[in-house]
Amino acid sequence: MSTPSLGALARTRQSFFERWASFGQAPRLSGIDVARGLAVFGMIGVHVGVSASFDLADPLTWTTLVSGRSSILFAVVAGVSVGIAVGAGGRPTGEELRSARLKMVGRAIAVLALGLALELLGTEIAVILPIYGVLFLLITPFLGMRRRTLVVTAAALAVVGPTLVGTVNALTSSAGTGGSPGAPGVAFLLSGAYPLTVWLPLMLAGLALARCELGAVRTAARLALVGAILAVAGYGIGTAVNGVQNGWASDMAASSLDAQGSASVGGGTGKAGAGSASDPSAAFDPGSVLSSAWGVSPHSGGTFEIIGSGGFAIAVIGVCLLSARWIRVALVPIAAVGSMPLTAYTAHVLSFFVLSAPLSLAPNAFAESSNVPLSWLGCIGVLLVGCTIWALRRGRGPLERVTAWASRAMNAAPAPRERMGATGA
Repeated sequence: MSTPSLGALARTRQSFFERWASFGQAPRLSGIDVARGLAVFGMIGVHVGVSASFDLADPLTWTTLVSGRSSILFAVVAGVSVGIAVGAGGRPTGEELRSARLKMVGRAIAVLALGLALELLGTEIAVILPIYGVLFLLITPFLGMRRRTLVVTAAALAVVGPTLVGTVNALTSSAGTGGSPGAPGVAFLLSGAYPLTVWLPLMLAGLALARCELGAVRTAARLALVGAILAVAGYGIGTAVNGVQNGWASDMAASSLDAQGSASVGGGTGKAGAGSASDPSAAFDPGSVLSSAWGVSPHSGGTFEIIGSGGFAIAVIGVCLLSARWIRVALVPIAAVGSMPLTAYTAHVLSFFVLSAPLSLAPNAFAESSNVPLSWLGCIGVLLVGCTIWALRRGRGPLERVTAWASRAMNAAPAPRERMGATGA
């Protein structure tokens, strides 16, 4: 018969309101949980169909800000969570680093398996968990890096990655290989809904943030300020550059059409002109490469989206850290959702499976535009109540316990040197 943990015994001795008042107290960073909870709510909003055009004068359209930015906030907070798990405020070394990497591999396998299982449900949601399983594997070599190295690496990937992927996609398409659509693995990792070139630098940025003193007011205020500056710079410069680039691309396209027409007239109808379909190089469009590499719109995967939305995410984290210091008790329900994001996200995907295709118990629950605000608020309300009750009574979320078990199981294997010593080698 298992013995209850000290934490469980302590919770049973407290009243519900006492547990509420103490939830998220130091050393836990409640502001990170709040930011993670907001990211989950934002992704739900995208899934239920929040897609109005943004109008600063109309507050009802402000909900469109969740598009693209929620998943990016989730990525940055995921990086922060990884950093906290392996050692907040410092970097692991030696045996501690080896243990952290093994635990991360165990977590990655569990998240990847869960994500693939949710994909099999056949919902219309672009499930984000499989890419996170891959990201947790890819981030293991970076766990021992210094904060400055992480920042430089993240910046380099944010600048170089989108341009490289855009160029490769354009070249493969122009060569007649079909590009990413003909290579499912490449499409999943590089040009899908969650490309690694966007999510890896964001997670590295979050890992670097975890090396800061996040519990300090000064740090939170700096994050809010620096994040706001990055957001303004990324969105502002990106919008300006894309406007100029689009005009340049249009001129390039017009020139290309003129060249094709001239070659056609000069070469006769039986010969391929300079811009004909038989010339693969003619399909390569530098304008499209720049458009994808320098994109600033949600889910464009461009450098300026990474800078703008990444800055937005950092600012939100800073504001949440400050808010949790002042009104932590009022934010407990949101923090409870953020404390179990895997469980909350999975519950949301399962609700789509039950209410819409393929079971169709309530097929219009998320389909009609008039139902979107109500559906979104309904999903949020259910998660707030359910996660709060679970967190205050049981602590860690059920699926978070599974990933924790997978991490411990992976780390339980003895090191190669220990095995050799045990056999007398």
